[in-house]
Amino acid sequence: MNKKVLVTTAWPYANGPLHLGHLAGSYLPADIFARYNRMIGNETLMVSGTDEHGTPISVQADKEGCAPKEIVDKYHKVIKRSLEDIGCSYDLFTRTTTDNHRKTVQEFFLTLFENGYIYEKDMELYYCPKCRRFLPDRYVEGTCPKCGAEEARGDQCDACGRTLESTELINPRCKHCGSAPEIRERTHYFFKLSAFQDRLIKWIESKRDVWRPNVYQFTINWLKEGLRDRPITRDLEWGIPMPIKGAEDKVIYVWFEAVIGYLSATKEYFINKGCPDGWIDWWKTPDTETYYFIGKDNIPFHTIIWPAMLLAHGGLNLPTNVPANEFLNLEGEKFSTSKGYAVWLDEYLEHFAPDPLRYCLSINMPESKDADFSWDEFQRRNNEELVSTLGNFVHRVLTFIDRFYDGIIPRPSTLDPRDKSVLRDISKTVDVVGKHIQNCEFKKAMASVMSLASLGNQYFNEKEPWKTDKKAGASTLYVSACVVRSLSILMVPFLPFSAQKLWNMLGYGDSVHEQQWSSAKEPVTSQPIKDVAPLFKMLGDEDIAEQKAKLEAIK
Repeated sequence: MNKKVLVTTAWPYANGPLHLGHLAGSYLPADIFARYNRMIGNETLMVSGTDEHGTPISVQADKEGCAPKEIVDKYHKVIKRSLEDIGCSYDLFTRTTTDNHRKTVQEFFLTLFENGYIYEKDMELYYCPKCRRFLPDRYVEGTCPKCGAEEARGDQCDACGRTLESTELINPRCKHCGSAPEIRERTHYFFKLSAFQDRLIKWIESKRDVWRPNVYQFTINWLKEGLRDRPITRDLEWGIPMPIKGAEDKVIYVWFEAVIGYLSATKEYFINKGCPDGWIDWWKTPDTETYYFIGKDNIPFHTIIWPAMLLAHGGLNLPTNVPANEFLNLEGEKFSTSKGYAVWLDEYLEHFAPDPLRYCLSINMPESKDADFSWDEFQRRNNEELVSTLGNFVHRVLTFIDRFYDGIIPRPSTLDPRDKSVLRDISKTVDVVGKHIQNCEFKKAMASVMSLASLGNQYFNEKEPWKTDKKAGASTLYVSACVVRSLSILMVPFLPFSAQKLWNMLGYGDSVHEQQWSSAKEPVTSQPIKDVAPLFKMLGDEDIAEQKAKLEAIK
């Protein structure tokens, strides 16, 4: 039975372009999952947008000497364009500076306030006498009290992944001027997170055999340490204003606000469609499934804090799954946006096609442990796997049909046991790939697609149609074309541009993206093929030399 599937991704900060770590961690796996669910007939909605409030934006604005609005306008365009060009099929990619998002967040805040889960309390904050202002968390840096990393931020330590309060930092310093801040008291609003300790533990334990082990274990360990109430307002000018009289000098803090974007984006999608109440079926109907694709640094916000907020609100669906990926490293080292040590997605797309990158990140996705991207490996996988295995098989079959069968896929007169065995393997592969994608096992799914291409090559070599008469060769070319047809459909979630190109070469004039997943089991039609050309391009050393040199210069 078809169902509703809401697919969401982490909201990238609009303070810079995306790099490959972002793509591998959240956006590519979500796109694979969403594309597949559409093909199996599920009503699928994929939403996200740029996170445009909070201190990361203010810090970047200070650095560039401009207003925060200029920063977010600039990078929203860059990020949105990069995601479109790499093939991410969002139904809506919005931003957190819309009126709809502001209204949704303020309404959500007031509901929690009225339900008794938000309260006022004095708290100690850092104040920089030199800059003459209170310092929000990312304006404070110091040594992590948990792991000892020296460049921890006031909200989180990237080295160990722990969320922090800025006053916990050892040897704190103002990020703006570098001087030591002093502690002063200030009244802020707090979310009563501690009230959900028991309910969250019970809910998380029900996910033990459903969620990835790393996500489950990270979450349960965090809960066992005990939950503390969290401040949800900040002394900033840039952000969503408090909807309470007397608190107009504060804004709702970004960690609380941004996750509500999943709800506001759904509402915006249906407002744009002319049915403003359409979001209800996606958030209040229990059988709607919701998937949050994020990186591991965002796990606690999506498995603890956001579910607690949903419980505090009442009547809204909890996450079905949070398939968080581990980190992607670059040439054996961590991506560093501050040092510029990264492969930026917009720059990649200026030099290379999208599908080779989608393939390389899919087959080496950091699902259960950190993975590594290197330009040499990118070149090897492109040349040896995409070109020599998948592309070569397709090209051999189609050029043979073009040359010896007048460009028309032949009909077989008979099929021998080996022919029938390959056709059965096609059907099995369709099921296997689909099961892996549904289980968020994207590496295994991509590997299974490539195995079918390898099988096709092996079969073609065994049959040696160039040594047989035209009638006998017709069976081989027909079965091989069936493999090619299946591959074009199975490739859609992973390699959407190449899938369409291959579908058209087979002689189909419609969109491969509108085919049902199960149709990958169907036989190929005896029809004229057209515009046969190599699917992928070989990459020489000169193609990646400049990219490697850029990274070496930063090191």
